[in-house]
Amino acid sequence: MPIFSRRRLQAMLDEIAPLLDDEKGGDLLGRLNHRKDVEQVLPAEMELALLWALSGLGHLEVERHWPHGAHRPDAFTRSLVPGRECAIEIAAPNDNALSGEEAMDRIALQISNCASKATRGLGAYLYFTFREESGYEAGSYIRRRLAPVGLKLADAMKAEIADWVISGRSASQPLRLAGDGLDVAVRRETHKQIRFHNLHSTMPPEAYSLEKNPLYTLMDRKLDQLKATADGTCRMIFLADVGSTLLNRLGQSGEQDDTRRRFSGSEILAHFLRRHVGHLDAIVAFTPRKVRSAFLGGDPLEGKPRRWDVTYFGGPSLPQPPAALQQVAGRLPVPHYEGYQARSLFRQGALLPTSHGRYLAMIIESTMPDNFQVKFPARMLLDLLAGRMTEEQFRHRVDPDDKSGNLFKRWLDSGYTISGSEMAPRDIDEDDDHIVLHFSDDAAARPFRLNCAGSRANIDPLVS
Repeated sequence: MPIFSRRRLQAMLDEIAPLLDDEKGGDLLGRLNHRKDVEQVLPAEMELALLWALSGLGHLEVERHWPHGAHRPDAFTRSLVPGRECAIEIAAPNDNALSGEEAMDRIALQISNCASKATRGLGAYLYFTFREESGYEAGSYIRRRLAPVGLKLADAMKAEIADWVISGRSASQPLRLAGDGLDVAVRRETHKQIRFHNLHSTMPPEAYSLEKNPLYTLMDRKLDQLKATADGTCRMIFLADVGSTLLNRLGQSGEQDDTRRRFSGSEILAHFLRRHVGHLDAIVAFTPRKVRSAFLGGDPLEGKPRRWDVTYFGGPSLPQPPAALQQVAGRLPVPHYEGYQARSLFRQGALLPTSHGRYLAMIIESTMPDNFQVKFPARMLLDLLAGRMTEEQFRHRVDPDDKSGNLFKRWLDSGYTISGSEMAPRDIDEDDDHIVLHFSDDAAARPFRLNCAGSRANIDPLVS
Protein backbone atom coordinates (compact mmCIF):
# COMPACT_ATOMS: atom_id res chain seq x y z
CA MET A 1 0.00 0.00 0.00
CA PRO A 2 1.14 3.60 -0.44
CA ILE A 3 1.86 4.97 3.05
CA PHE A 4 2.04 1.80 5.17
CA SER A 5 2.90 -1.76 4.23
CA ARG A 6 0.02 -4.08 3.36
CA ARG A 7 1.10 -6.35 6.22
CA ARG A 8 0.79 -3.46 8.68
CA LEU A 9 -2.63 -2.47 7.34
CA GLN A 10 -3.91 -6.03 7.68
CA ALA A 11 -2.63 -6.17 11.26
CA MET A 12 -4.44 -2.90 11.99
CA LEU A 13 -7.65 -4.33 10.51
CA ASP A 14 -7.32 -7.47 12.60
CA GLU A 15 -6.92 -5.46 15.80
CA ILE A 16 -9.66 -2.95 15.19
CA ALA A 17 -12.24 -5.32 13.63
CA PRO A 18 -14.10 -5.89 16.96
CA LEU A 19 -14.82 -2.13 17.11
CA LEU A 20 -16.42 -2.00 13.64
CA ASP A 21 -20.03 -2.83 12.88
CA ASP A 22 -20.83 -4.64 9.62
CA GLU A 23 -21.57 -1.43 7.74
CA LYS A 24 -18.40 0.37 8.79
CA GLY A 25 -16.23 -2.72 8.34
CA GLY A 26 -17.58 -3.30 4.85
CA ASP A 27 -17.11 0.34 3.90
CA LEU A 28 -13.52 0.47 5.12
CA LEU A 29 -12.61 -2.84 3.51
CA GLY A 30 -14.19 -1.89 0.18
CA ARG A 31 -12.29 1.38 0.03
CA LEU A 32 -8.96 -0.22 0.97
CA ASN A 33 -9.39 -2.86 -1.72
CA HIS A 34 -10.35 -0.37 -4.41
CA ARG A 35 -7.92 -0.92 -7.26
CA LYS A 36 -8.37 2.28 -9.25
CA ASP A 37 -9.66 5.20 -7.18
CA VAL A 38 -6.92 6.90 -5.22
CA GLU A 39 -9.58 9.14 -3.66
CA GLN A 40 -10.95 6.05 -1.90
CA VAL A 41 -7.82 4.14 -0.99
CA LEU A 42 -5.56 6.76 0.59
CA PRO A 43 -8.22 8.33 2.86
CA ALA A 44 -9.32 4.86 3.96
CA GLU A 45 -5.73 3.93 4.76
CA MET A 46 -5.25 7.00 6.94
CA GLU A 47 -8.64 6.64 8.61
CA LEU A 48 -7.78 3.07 9.57
CA ALA A 49 -4.33 4.07 10.84
CA LEU A 50 -5.63 6.92 13.01
CA LEU A 51 -8.48 4.83 14.43
CA TRP A 52 -5.99 2.08 15.22
CA ALA A 53 -3.60 4.56 16.86
CA LEU A 54 -6.46 5.98 18.96
CA SER A 55 -7.50 2.49 20.03
CA GLY A 56 -4.13 2.11 21.73
CA LEU A 57 -5.14 4.75 24.28
CA GLY A 58 -7.92 2.58 25.69
CA HIS A 59 -11.56 3.50 25.21
CA LEU A 60 -12.68 3.99 21.58
CA GLU A 61 -16.01 3.78 19.78
CA VAL A 62 -16.10 3.96 15.99
CA GLU A 63 -19.00 5.93 14.47
CA ARG A 64 -20.97 5.99 17.71
CA HIS A 65 -24.73 6.45 17.42
CA TRP A 66 -25.99 9.66 19.03
CA PRO A 67 -29.50 10.18 20.45
CA HIS A 68 -30.21 13.10 18.14
CA GLY A 69 -29.20 13.53 14.54
CA ALA A 70 -27.99 11.17 11.86
CA HIS A 71 -24.39 12.37 11.93
CA ARG A 72 -21.89 9.91 13.39
CA PRO A 73 -18.34 11.19 14.06
CA ASP A 74 -15.57 8.81 13.04
CA ALA A 75 -14.26 8.30 16.57
CA PHE A 76 -15.43 8.80 20.16
CA THR A 77 -13.02 8.36 23.05
CA ARG A 78 -12.67 9.14 26.75
CA SER A 79 -8.93 8.43 26.67
CA LEU A 80 -7.54 11.36 24.69
CA VAL A 81 -8.46 14.45 26.73
CA PRO A 82 -8.33 13.97 30.52
CA GLY A 83 -11.76 14.24 32.12
CA ARG A 84 -13.58 14.86 28.83
CA GLU A 85 -15.36 12.86 26.19
CA CYS A 86 -13.97 13.57 22.75
CA ALA A 87 -15.55 13.24 19.30
CA ILE A 88 -13.18 13.20 16.32
CA GLU A 89 -13.75 13.55 12.60
CA ILE A 90 -11.00 12.29 10.27
CA ALA A 91 -10.34 13.84 6.86
CA ALA A 92 -7.60 13.27 4.27
CA PRO A 93 -7.15 16.32 1.99
CA ASN A 94 -5.38 16.32 -1.35
CA ASP A 95 -4.74 18.80 -4.16
CA ASN A 96 -7.40 17.46 -6.51
CA ALA A 97 -9.63 20.54 -6.30
CA LEU A 98 -6.93 23.08 -5.41
CA SER A 99 -4.75 22.11 -8.38
CA GLY A 100 -7.59 22.10 -10.89
CA GLU A 101 -6.56 18.55 -11.72
CA GLU A 102 -10.09 17.25 -12.25
CA ALA A 103 -11.04 20.06 -14.64
CA MET A 104 -7.76 19.76 -16.55
CA ASP A 105 -8.14 15.98 -16.83
CA ARG A 106 -11.65 16.27 -18.29
CA ILE A 107 -10.47 18.74 -20.89
CA ALA A 108 -7.40 16.61 -21.69
CA LEU A 109 -9.60 13.54 -22.19
CA GLN A 110 -11.78 15.43 -24.68
CA ILE A 111 -8.73 16.57 -26.65
CA SER A 112 -7.21 13.08 -26.55
CA ASN A 113 -10.44 11.54 -27.85
CA CYS A 114 -10.52 14.01 -30.74
CA ALA A 115 -6.90 13.24 -31.62
CA SER A 116 -7.50 9.49 -31.47
CA LYS A 117 -10.47 9.80 -33.83
CA ALA A 118 -8.19 11.47 -36.36
CA THR A 119 -5.34 8.98 -35.85
CA ARG A 120 -6.09 5.90 -33.82
CA GLY A 121 -4.40 5.84 -30.41
CA LEU A 122 -2.54 9.14 -30.82
CA GLY A 123 -4.37 10.72 -27.87
CA ALA A 124 -2.42 8.50 -25.48
CA TYR A 125 0.79 10.33 -26.45
CA LEU A 126 -0.35 13.87 -25.66
CA TYR A 127 0.92 16.12 -22.87
CA PHE A 128 -0.99 19.22 -21.74
CA THR A 129 0.22 22.53 -20.25
CA PHE A 130 -2.54 24.83 -18.98
CA ARG A 131 -1.83 28.52 -18.66
CA GLU A 132 -3.16 31.07 -16.18
CA GLU A 133 -4.16 34.70 -15.79
CA SER A 134 -3.57 36.99 -12.84
CA GLY A 135 -4.14 40.58 -11.74
CA TYR A 136 -6.35 42.65 -9.50
CA GLU A 137 -10.12 42.80 -9.35
CA ALA A 138 -11.91 45.23 -7.01
CA GLY A 139 -8.61 45.81 -5.26
CA SER A 140 -7.99 42.11 -4.58
CA TYR A 141 -5.32 39.98 -6.22
CA ILE A 142 -6.72 37.13 -8.34
CA ARG A 143 -5.09 34.23 -10.11
CA ARG A 144 -7.02 31.83 -12.35
CA ARG A 145 -6.07 28.60 -14.03
CA LEU A 146 -7.37 28.66 -17.60
CA ALA A 147 -9.07 25.27 -17.43
CA PRO A 148 -12.79 25.95 -16.90
CA VAL A 149 -14.80 23.45 -14.87
CA GLY A 150 -17.39 21.68 -17.03
CA LEU A 151 -16.00 22.99 -20.33
CA LYS A 152 -17.11 21.15 -23.48
CA LEU A 153 -14.96 21.63 -26.54
CA ALA A 154 -16.58 23.66 -29.29
CA ASP A 155 -16.85 22.14 -32.76
CA ALA A 156 -14.30 24.65 -34.05
CA MET A 157 -11.72 23.42 -31.51
CA LYS A 158 -12.43 19.79 -32.38
CA ALA A 159 -11.82 20.59 -36.05
CA GLU A 160 -8.58 22.39 -35.14
CA ILE A 161 -7.35 19.32 -33.24
CA ALA A 162 -8.21 16.98 -36.11
CA ASP A 163 -6.43 19.22 -38.63
CA TRP A 164 -3.34 19.39 -36.38
CA VAL A 165 -3.18 15.59 -36.26
CA ILE A 166 -4.04 14.78 -39.89
CA SER A 167 -1.68 17.43 -41.30
CA GLY A 168 1.27 15.85 -39.46
CA ARG A 169 2.07 19.06 -37.56
CA SER A 170 1.60 17.20 -34.27
CA ALA A 171 4.97 15.48 -34.82
CA SER A 172 6.90 18.76 -34.91
CA GLN A 173 4.97 21.55 -33.21
CA PRO A 174 2.58 21.91 -30.27
CA LEU A 175 -1.03 22.98 -30.64
CA ARG A 176 -2.41 25.91 -28.66
CA LEU A 177 -6.12 26.00 -27.92
CA ALA A 178 -7.48 29.26 -26.51
CA GLY A 179 -10.95 30.63 -25.97
CA ASP A 180 -13.99 30.26 -23.70
CA GLY A 181 -11.74 30.64 -20.65
CA LEU A 182 -9.37 27.93 -21.91
CA ASP A 183 -5.68 28.28 -22.74
CA VAL A 184 -3.73 25.05 -23.16
CA ALA A 185 -0.68 23.93 -25.12
CA VAL A 186 -0.85 20.34 -26.41
CA ARG A 187 2.38 18.53 -27.17
CA ARG A 188 2.85 15.11 -28.73
CA GLU A 189 5.42 12.94 -26.96
CA THR A 190 7.32 9.95 -28.31
CA HIS A 191 6.02 7.58 -25.64
CA LYS A 192 2.62 6.93 -24.07
CA GLN A 193 1.62 9.19 -21.21
CA ILE A 194 0.15 8.16 -17.85
CA ARG A 195 -3.20 9.72 -17.07
CA PHE A 196 -2.93 12.62 -14.58
CA HIS A 197 0.84 12.60 -15.16
CA ASN A 198 0.26 14.19 -18.56
CA LEU A 199 -1.01 17.45 -17.02
CA HIS A 200 0.89 20.57 -16.06
CA SER A 201 -0.28 23.99 -14.98
CA THR A 202 1.78 27.17 -14.68
CA MET A 203 -0.37 27.95 -11.63
CA PRO A 204 0.64 25.98 -8.51
CA PRO A 205 -1.90 24.50 -6.06
CA GLU A 206 -2.28 27.54 -3.81
CA ALA A 207 -5.13 29.18 -1.92
CA TYR A 208 -5.90 32.83 -2.64
CA SER A 209 -8.66 33.21 -0.07
CA LEU A 210 -8.90 32.25 3.60
CA GLU A 211 -12.37 30.76 3.11
CA LYS A 212 -12.94 30.16 -0.60
CA ASN A 213 -10.67 27.16 -0.88
CA PRO A 214 -11.11 23.36 -0.80
CA LEU A 215 -9.46 22.89 2.62
CA TYR A 216 -11.85 25.31 4.33
CA THR A 217 -14.81 23.70 2.53
CA LEU A 218 -13.71 20.23 3.66
CA MET A 219 -13.43 21.43 7.25
CA ASP A 220 -16.94 22.84 7.05
CA ARG A 221 -18.29 19.42 6.02
CA LYS A 222 -16.41 17.67 8.80
CA LEU A 223 -17.60 20.15 11.42
CA ASP A 224 -21.16 19.40 10.38
CA GLN A 225 -20.53 15.74 11.33
CA LEU A 226 -19.79 16.84 14.91
CA LYS A 227 -23.03 18.75 15.47
CA ALA A 228 -24.90 15.80 16.98
CA THR A 229 -22.43 15.40 19.85
CA ALA A 230 -23.60 16.26 23.36
CA ASP A 231 -22.82 19.62 24.95
CA GLY A 232 -19.47 19.62 26.71
CA THR A 233 -17.97 17.05 24.33
CA CYS A 234 -14.53 17.98 23.07
CA ARG A 235 -14.76 18.27 19.27
CA MET A 236 -11.66 17.72 17.16
CA ILE A 237 -10.79 17.24 13.49
CA PHE A 238 -7.82 15.08 12.48
CA LEU A 239 -6.34 15.87 9.05
CA ALA A 240 -4.00 13.46 7.26
CA ASP A 241 -1.96 14.58 4.27
CA VAL A 242 -2.52 12.30 1.28
CA GLY A 243 -1.27 14.72 -1.35
CA SER A 244 -2.16 18.16 0.01
CA THR A 245 0.36 20.92 -0.65
CA LEU A 246 -1.20 23.06 2.08
CA LEU A 247 -0.66 20.33 4.70
CA ASN A 248 2.73 19.32 3.32
CA ARG A 249 4.01 22.87 3.81
CA LEU A 250 2.78 23.26 7.40
CA GLY A 251 5.59 24.72 9.48
CA GLN A 252 8.03 24.64 6.56
CA SER A 253 10.25 27.50 5.49
CA GLY A 254 8.45 29.84 3.10
CA GLU A 255 4.99 28.52 3.99
CA GLN A 256 3.53 31.98 4.52
CA ASP A 257 3.50 34.64 1.82
CA ASP A 258 4.54 38.05 3.13
CA THR A 259 2.81 39.75 0.19
CA ARG A 260 -0.53 38.25 1.34
CA ARG A 261 -1.37 37.21 -2.20
CA ARG A 262 -1.74 33.58 -1.15
CA PHE A 263 -2.70 31.94 2.13
CA SER A 264 -0.99 29.03 3.84
CA GLY A 265 -2.52 25.93 5.38
CA SER A 266 -1.59 27.24 8.84
CA GLU A 267 -3.45 30.49 8.22
CA ILE A 268 -6.53 28.73 6.85
CA LEU A 269 -6.77 26.24 9.74
CA ALA A 270 -6.18 28.88 12.40
CA HIS A 271 -8.81 31.10 10.77
CA PHE A 272 -11.32 28.25 10.63
CA LEU A 273 -10.80 27.51 14.33
CA ARG A 274 -11.32 31.16 15.26
CA ARG A 275 -14.50 31.34 13.21
CA HIS A 276 -15.96 28.31 15.02
CA VAL A 277 -15.04 28.95 18.63
CA GLY A 278 -17.48 27.02 20.82
CA HIS A 279 -18.17 24.45 18.11
CA LEU A 280 -14.65 23.11 17.51
CA ASP A 281 -11.88 22.69 20.10
CA ALA A 282 -8.86 21.64 18.05
CA ILE A 283 -7.47 20.65 14.66
CA VAL A 284 -4.58 18.20 14.38
CA ALA A 285 -2.68 17.68 11.12
CA PHE A 286 -0.60 14.54 10.47
CA THR A 287 1.94 14.89 7.67
CA PRO A 288 4.20 12.03 6.48
CA ARG A 289 7.78 13.06 5.85
CA LYS A 290 10.65 11.43 4.00
CA VAL A 291 13.65 13.67 4.42
CA ARG A 292 16.39 13.67 1.82
CA SER A 293 19.75 13.16 3.46
CA ALA A 294 22.18 15.95 2.58
CA PHE A 295 25.04 13.49 3.14
CA LEU A 296 23.71 10.59 1.09
CA GLY A 297 21.85 12.58 -1.57
CA GLY A 298 19.97 10.40 -4.03
CA ASP A 299 16.29 9.70 -4.58
CA PRO A 300 13.90 11.37 -2.10
CA LEU A 301 11.75 8.23 -2.31
CA GLU A 302 14.60 6.43 -0.60
CA GLY A 303 15.48 9.27 1.75
CA LYS A 304 15.64 8.84 5.51
CA PRO A 305 14.69 9.38 8.24
CA ARG A 306 10.97 8.80 7.80
CA ARG A 307 8.66 10.40 10.31
CA TRP A 308 5.28 11.96 11.05
CA ASP A 309 5.05 15.69 11.60
CA VAL A 310 2.11 16.55 13.86
CA THR A 311 0.83 20.15 13.85
CA TYR A 312 -1.65 21.20 16.53
CA PHE A 313 -4.15 24.07 16.35
CA GLY A 314 -5.98 24.57 19.64
CA GLY A 315 -8.92 26.80 20.52
CA PRO A 316 -9.51 28.62 23.85
CA SER A 317 -10.94 25.50 25.52
CA LEU A 318 -7.95 23.32 24.55
CA PRO A 319 -5.02 25.60 23.72
CA GLN A 320 -2.33 22.97 24.33
CA PRO A 321 -2.25 19.46 22.84
CA PRO A 322 -3.29 16.75 25.31
CA ALA A 323 -0.38 14.55 26.38
CA ALA A 324 -2.08 11.45 24.94
CA LEU A 325 -1.86 12.95 21.46
CA GLN A 326 1.87 12.24 21.53
CA GLN A 327 1.04 8.56 22.13
CA VAL A 328 -1.28 8.57 19.12
CA ALA A 329 1.43 10.08 16.91
CA GLY A 330 4.07 7.75 18.33
CA ARG A 331 1.95 4.68 17.61
CA LEU A 332 1.67 5.46 13.91
CA PRO A 333 4.18 3.33 11.96
CA VAL A 334 6.76 5.25 9.96
CA PRO A 335 5.42 6.26 6.54
CA HIS A 336 6.83 4.72 3.38
CA TYR A 337 6.06 7.77 1.25
CA GLU A 338 4.92 11.35 1.50
CA GLY A 339 1.32 12.01 0.50
CA TYR A 340 2.00 13.26 -3.02
CA GLN A 341 4.43 10.38 -3.69
CA ALA A 342 1.91 7.78 -2.53
CA ARG A 343 -0.76 9.38 -4.70
CA SER A 344 1.48 9.34 -7.76
CA LEU A 345 2.64 5.74 -7.29
CA PHE A 346 -0.89 4.47 -6.73
CA ARG A 347 -2.11 6.07 -9.95
CA GLN A 348 0.69 4.34 -11.84
CA GLY A 349 -0.54 0.99 -10.52
CA ALA A 350 2.73 0.45 -8.67
CA LEU A 351 1.11 -0.39 -5.34
CA LEU A 352 -1.48 -3.00 -6.29
CA PRO A 353 -1.05 -6.48 -4.75
CA THR A 354 -0.83 -7.91 -8.28
CA SER A 355 1.90 -5.51 -9.43
CA HIS A 356 5.62 -5.89 -8.85
CA GLY A 357 6.38 -6.02 -5.13
CA ARG A 358 8.00 -3.27 -3.12
CA TYR A 359 11.39 -4.94 -2.96
CA LEU A 360 14.02 -4.75 -0.26
CA ALA A 361 17.60 -4.04 -1.35
CA MET A 362 20.01 -6.85 -2.15
CA ILE A 363 22.88 -6.91 0.37
CA ILE A 364 26.18 -8.77 -0.16
CA GLU A 365 28.11 -9.67 2.97
CA SER A 366 31.52 -11.32 3.09
CA THR A 367 32.43 -13.77 5.87
CA MET A 368 35.46 -15.98 5.17
CA PRO A 369 37.71 -15.87 2.04
CA ASP A 370 35.91 -18.84 0.52
CA ASN A 371 32.42 -17.98 1.80
CA PHE A 372 30.01 -15.09 1.55
CA GLN A 373 26.30 -14.51 1.87
CA VAL A 374 23.68 -12.54 -0.04
CA LYS A 375 20.50 -11.13 1.45
CA PHE A 376 18.18 -11.33 -1.54
CA PRO A 377 14.63 -9.89 -1.84
CA ALA A 378 12.30 -12.89 -1.64
CA ARG A 379 9.38 -11.18 -3.37
CA MET A 380 11.50 -10.35 -6.40
CA LEU A 381 12.49 -14.00 -6.78
CA LEU A 382 8.86 -15.06 -6.43
CA ASP A 383 7.70 -12.50 -9.01
CA LEU A 384 10.26 -13.94 -11.45
CA LEU A 385 9.14 -17.52 -10.81
CA ALA A 386 5.47 -16.49 -11.05
CA GLY A 387 5.99 -14.82 -14.41
CA ARG A 388 5.13 -11.32 -13.16
CA MET A 389 8.65 -10.21 -13.94
CA THR A 390 10.73 -10.96 -17.03
CA GLU A 391 14.33 -12.11 -16.83
CA GLU A 392 15.41 -8.75 -18.28
CA GLN A 393 13.49 -6.87 -15.55
CA PHE A 394 15.00 -9.17 -12.94
CA ARG A 395 18.53 -8.49 -14.14
CA HIS A 396 17.89 -4.74 -14.17
CA ARG A 397 16.62 -4.84 -10.59
CA VAL A 398 19.68 -6.76 -9.43
CA ASP A 399 22.10 -4.38 -11.13
CA PRO A 400 20.31 -1.22 -12.41
CA ASP A 401 23.50 0.33 -13.84
CA ASP A 402 24.64 -2.97 -15.37
CA LYS A 403 28.15 -2.30 -14.08
CA SER A 404 28.89 -5.84 -12.95
CA GLY A 405 27.18 -7.91 -15.62
CA ASN A 406 25.36 -10.98 -14.35
CA LEU A 407 26.44 -11.22 -10.71
CA PHE A 408 25.18 -14.76 -10.26
CA LYS A 409 27.03 -15.92 -13.37
CA ARG A 410 30.19 -14.25 -12.07
CA TRP A 411 29.92 -16.08 -8.76
CA LEU A 412 29.21 -19.41 -10.45
CA ASP A 413 32.07 -18.92 -12.92
CA SER A 414 34.32 -18.23 -9.92
CA GLY A 415 33.44 -21.62 -8.45
CA TYR A 416 30.86 -20.59 -5.85
CA THR A 417 27.55 -22.37 -5.38
CA ILE A 418 24.73 -21.99 -2.85
CA SER A 419 25.61 -23.97 0.25
CA GLY A 420 22.73 -22.93 2.48
CA SER A 421 19.72 -20.65 2.78
CA GLU A 422 17.40 -19.25 5.40
CA MET A 423 14.72 -16.62 5.81
CA ALA A 424 15.58 -13.43 7.69
CA PRO A 425 13.00 -12.38 10.35
CA ARG A 426 9.85 -10.89 8.81
CA ASP A 427 9.23 -7.17 9.26
CA ILE A 428 5.55 -6.18 9.52
CA ASP A 429 6.35 -2.73 8.13
CA GLU A 430 7.84 -4.12 4.92
CA ASP A 431 6.06 -6.08 2.21
CA ASP A 432 9.15 -8.10 1.36
CA ASP A 433 11.59 -10.42 3.15
CA HIS A 434 15.22 -11.34 2.70
CA ILE A 435 16.28 -14.81 1.69
CA VAL A 436 19.78 -15.25 3.06
CA LEU A 437 21.78 -17.24 0.51
CA HIS A 438 25.13 -18.66 1.65
CA PHE A 439 27.74 -19.19 -1.07
CA SER A 440 30.91 -21.23 -0.70
CA ASP A 441 33.69 -22.61 -2.86
CA ASP A 442 32.53 -25.79 -4.63
CA ALA A 443 34.53 -28.16 -6.86
CA ALA A 444 31.28 -28.92 -8.71
CA ALA A 445 31.55 -25.51 -10.36
CA ARG A 446 35.30 -25.00 -10.92
CA PRO A 447 38.42 -26.75 -12.14
CA PHE A 448 40.23 -29.07 -9.74
CA ARG A 449 43.12 -27.62 -7.80
CA LEU A 450 45.68 -28.49 -5.17
CA ASN A 451 44.72 -26.87 -1.89
CA CYS A 452 48.12 -25.62 -0.83
CA ALA A 453 49.39 -22.13 -0.13
CA GLY A 454 49.35 -19.86 -3.14
CA SER A 455 47.61 -22.40 -5.41
CA ARG A 456 44.25 -20.66 -5.54
CA ALA A 457 43.63 -17.94 -8.08
CA ASN A 458 43.02 -14.59 -6.49
CA ILE A 459 39.38 -14.16 -7.50
CA ASP A 460 37.13 -11.91 -5.48
CA PRO A 461 33.50 -12.85 -6.11
CA LEU A 462 32.15 -9.77 -4.39
CA VAL A 463 31.33 -6.47 -6.03
CA SER A 464 32.86 -3.48 -4.32
